[in-house]
Amino acid sequence: MITPSKFITLQQSILGRLPLLLALPPPYTIHQLYKHVEDGFPDINEFIYAVDALHVLGKLDVDLESGIVRHAA
Repeated sequence: MITPSKFITLQQSILGRLPLLLALPPPYTIHQLYKHVEDGFPDINEFIYAVDALHVLGKLDVDLESGIVRHAA
């Protein structure tokens, strides 16, 4: 359910959930971020896909050693 299709609406897709992550003021740890937005994601896998997508798009920086997520500069 990464992208919308004939059967998956935009709101049900990962792309439709990206604004949930961008609306929060960082920095957060991955765990804190998930706790704040877990109601907007059906499971943790979709949350991880969303964080990955924003990281690839250059919108989030993720420090893998500390687990801190920040908006990209």
